[in-house]
Amino acid sequence: MDRQFEIPVEIDLMHLWKIIKTNVFLILNITLVVMILAAGASFFVLDKQYESYTTLMLGKPTGYQTTSGNSNITYSDILLNQQLVATYSEIAKSRVVTSTVIENLKLDMTNTKLASLISVTTQNDTEIIRITVKYGDPIKAAKIANEMAITFSNYTKVLMKIDNINVVDVAAADNKYVSPAPFRNIFLAGIIGMILGLITVLLRESLDTRVKEPEDVNTVSSYPVLTMIPFSEMLEEGGEIK
Repeated sequence: MDRQFEIPVEIDLMHLWKIIKTNVFLILNITLVVMILAAGASFFVLDKQYESYTTLMLGKPTGYQTTSGNSNITYSDILLNQQLVATYSEIAKSRVVTSTVIENLKLDMTNTKLASLISVTTQNDTEIIRITVKYGDPIKAAKIANEMAITFSNYTKVLMKIDNINVVDVAAADNKYVSPAPFRNIFLAGIIGMILGLITVLLRESLDTRVKEPEDVNTVSSYPVLTMIPFSEMLEEGGEIK
């Protein structure tokens, strides 16, 4: 009567280390290939992106008064100012502003595309906002940022009735690209490649059910190993010496 035995799934640490040590060159090769692919994509495939930014200081709308009714600024006033800045951020990326910028600069892109190139943030929770543009041309990125500042200021003055909008920093072209980051990509690719190598080795080991060592017999049978027959290339089939 045939007996069926289940192969244990558990792998002790020593056995795991032995597997990794035996297949270390395979793991390193997979890691190296992934790093080379990441380096090639970063240096030769992915388009370089440049950033340019401008900062604006926004005043309060006409007729604005502090919640306390006097000149003293309270915590509620600070929260209200931050909410106003959040509102201005949405206005900067609105269709009215982006379409005007596209028309003035004669850009060949849609409103959605231009909005995706723009990020609007506050400077340390103050009334200063920073309009950042990321684009493939550093000079054009600066032009878009400056045009955004002008268009946004004009539209906000009418919409929110604000007179004191001042440009703090004018956008300037920066020839140092911000993405892709080749060395960061290569480093991350090295980590990913090592993980893929380990997964490949462990998966191959788990699918390999061959008995390669005497200890492996215990995993598939309850019978002990009585003897081992050594292999020798000097012996032919049948045990005769060549």
